[in-house]
Amino acid sequence: MIREENAIGIILSGASTSEASCQLFKSAEKGKIKEGMLLIIISSDRKILCRVSQIIPYNAFYTEGDVWSEARREGKSIPETVARQYEICKLELLMEIPKKEIDYPPRPGDIVVKIEPERYTNYEEELFGISKDRKLSNRDYKGIIKFGSLSGYGKLPVPLDVEKIPMHLAVFGVTGSGKSFSTGYLIEKLMHIPKSDTESTSYPMIVVDAHGDYIDYVNYVEKEGLENLEWIKSAGVYRYVFPKIYSNYKFRIKKFIKPIAICLDFLNHRDLAEIIVTYLKGTTEGAEQQISGLIRVFELLHDDGYNSLHELICRNRETVLEYVGRLRNEEFHQATIRAITNQLTEFFKLEENYRLLSSDSPLKNEDFVDEITKNRFLIVLDFSAEGAPGVDLKTKQVVITYLATILFDKFTKYKVNGIQKHLLFIIEEAQNFCPDKSYPISSSLAHSKLSAIATQGRKFGLALCLVSQRPSFVDRIVLSMCNTFFIHRVSPEDVSFVKSVTGGLPPSLAASLTTLDTGEVIISGQMVPVPFPLVVRVPKEDRKVKPTIGETNVIDNL
Repeated sequence: MIREENAIGIILSGASTSEASCQLFKSAEKGKIKEGMLLIIISSDRKILCRVSQIIPYNAFYTEGDVWSEARREGKSIPETVARQYEICKLELLMEIPKKEIDYPPRPGDIVVKIEPERYTNYEEELFGISKDRKLSNRDYKGIIKFGSLSGYGKLPVPLDVEKIPMHLAVFGVTGSGKSFSTGYLIEKLMHIPKSDTESTSYPMIVVDAHGDYIDYVNYVEKEGLENLEWIKSAGVYRYVFPKIYSNYKFRIKKFIKPIAICLDFLNHRDLAEIIVTYLKGTTEGAEQQISGLIRVFELLHDDGYNSLHELICRNRETVLEYVGRLRNEEFHQATIRAITNQLTEFFKLEENYRLLSSDSPLKNEDFVDEITKNRFLIVLDFSAEGAPGVDLKTKQVVITYLATILFDKFTKYKVNGIQKHLLFIIEEAQNFCPDKSYPISSSLAHSKLSAIATQGRKFGLALCLVSQRPSFVDRIVLSMCNTFFIHRVSPEDVSFVKSVTGGLPPSLAASLTTLDTGEVIISGQMVPVPFPLVVRVPKEDRKVKPTIGETNVIDNL
């Protein structure tokens, strides 16, 4: 028998330019080929890349209505070893290699083989269409990171294009699907991006860490010493915690840990007024008079020589409330004045409860964003129970609103001044900060600013990465701006939403959304160099910084 070495099957009659059937060789049966795997059809001088959409085992003695029906009914043994048995593999045809449309179907008898990178001098170019102009001397490609391995293969990394990050990313997956593990792995890859034959670089990143999944990077750098970590091209990795926990000596003495605080003077009058109203009310709907009243108070204070609203709200609240009372002379209704007073009183608790205004923090420096982009820092905002003990969601929303505002304003200035900078803003539990109307919290202080970044940020290098275990609770319009998706196992309630927001998935992949193994991820969109989704596995051993969150050691502690 003549066949291609390492072949796994042969094409049967009836193929089209979009699908084909393959009979597997015996050596490839019984689970050696899995649904979602990529294979190659060798058709004369053509190579056709295809995906396994379905595997159907067949046995002639187990066919509906056959002569063995009565024997099966009686529970008798069937001599299946003498039956015709084989496995059929349904294939979805993707493209001709390299990156060409399929204009003629494969022929009966064509051989199907697994992808073997060693067969290709440059598999990144031949299989995935990466431009040879980006090839560096050390087998790397400029601006290309290698992510995980194609599902079903031991070591076949998938190239992802860093140039597409400004188009925004989204990561979906239920708890336990490997969502945070993969996000951490992506962060690692973005800290070592090939730039030239002799240089690698790091992508500036800010991570909103909801559960403490990423503080391991700060601890790792502190333990190993940044100067000893060649793979990290960032000039600094920092963890930010809320002021009250930072006052603890064990946090204060560590140079990689900083306090979270905000400066209200960095916000324009309308932004500040909307934050104050929403902090108590939960929304700005129906509150235009209150917002207008607050803006007028700020204008009156400025006209009378008060140049820092931050200092007034932090240390001289009586003066602010006194000026609210002056709105009576500005034809504001008493009910509006009373509502504004209540809103300010609630907002003052930011300082009373959390010391967010009076604490010193790099977040209050005008050059905070400049320092991150210049030095390519990784900043982890620790919103976990350890970094933000007792801090309620609306206070965290204030911090995100503040951060989103200063990022948006700074990157707008970069654009106006002809300066090109880049930053990736990664937000865990994105549904808490940019919720859909169906989500129980119903409103978020940060929603409008994150929407602005989603719609305009790509123009000037400010990118979002929205991470959520319930993607259908994240604002649909904001998610529609994302152009690369990392999809782990999702809940059945989210399947239709995920298919919709990603622009559709092949039926074979859509059917697996609720059953993907932990660590398996479907990657779709702009960062993927081919025009179809890929199923990728992120092996635990590939993470340089091993995650500690979630380790329980229950039995050892009983």
